[in-house]
Amino acid sequence: MQSDPRIGMAIWLAIAGAALLWLLAQWPAGEALWGVFGDLTHAISFISIFLLLAGSAVALLFHRFWRVRADLLSGRDVIARWTVSLDQFLTFSQVANARDRSEKQWALLMVLFFIVVIFGAFGLFDPSVAPAMLGMALVVIIIMILAFLLGQRVQRRQMQPRSREVIVGTRGLMVNGVLHVWSAPLTWLSEVSKDPGPPPTLVVTYAFLGRAGPQYVSVMLPLPARDSELGDTIVDRLGRHRGGRRRRPGRFGRKRGKQVDSRQGETGRTGRL
Repeated sequence: MQSDPRIGMAIWLAIAGAALLWLLAQWPAGEALWGVFGDLTHAISFISIFLLLAGSAVALLFHRFWRVRADLLSGRDVIARWTVSLDQFLTFSQVANARDRSEKQWALLMVLFFIVVIFGAFGLFDPSVAPAMLGMALVVIIIMILAFLLGQRVQRRQMQPRSREVIVGTRGLMVNGVLHVWSAPLTWLSEVSKDPGPPPTLVVTYAFLGRAGPQYVSVMLPLPARDSELGDTIVDRLGRHRGGRRRRPGRFGRKRGKQVDSRQGETGRTGRL
């Protein structure tokens, strides 16, 4: 997430507030609303209940993102914090973009293959529906390709050098201003590994539970070439929180620990840079 989570929180709170206002208005102005909307009143009320529940849940999720972001920026629950040079970040961004494109191209080809096989099998089994199946397959293929191109555009935009700062905490991290959180509900830290490069990088993988099961997100972090032990320190510290199963949000708490600054070594308690 690159934008401020408070923006999303405000939007979803407004949606939930509008839905709540409609439901509360049924008591003093129910007859007047019925006269205006008629039978649509029931449908609007049903949608309002859904938006109230969904909006409140999503707003709480954005609130969690905001809290983690605020803690990272203020130095609370932070393991390490460093800034890479412009030249190193440009080299890193090229490698990260190429790896992301390669992985997603392979996944896209696999999905397109199964789409062709599944829809083609329906067309062969019943030739009368073959044109409709081919049309649906074409629409799905176009959507998947557009999603791939959009994802690549977002990836390149996130890799544009801005702050070039990396902050790694126990509940999330920020790289170049982009926030990643694994302490939200149904989200957990999965794996942390160090890649000597070149350039030297750290790969943090977290997962969240989606409709199709666990969905994994891998984040590459540029490591300063002058500090070979920084990556090992982060792997060790985050390894204590790693797990292959879902963990209760907030399990890590707000436990204080030592924070490592690549310029100054260990700087004592968290938040003292």
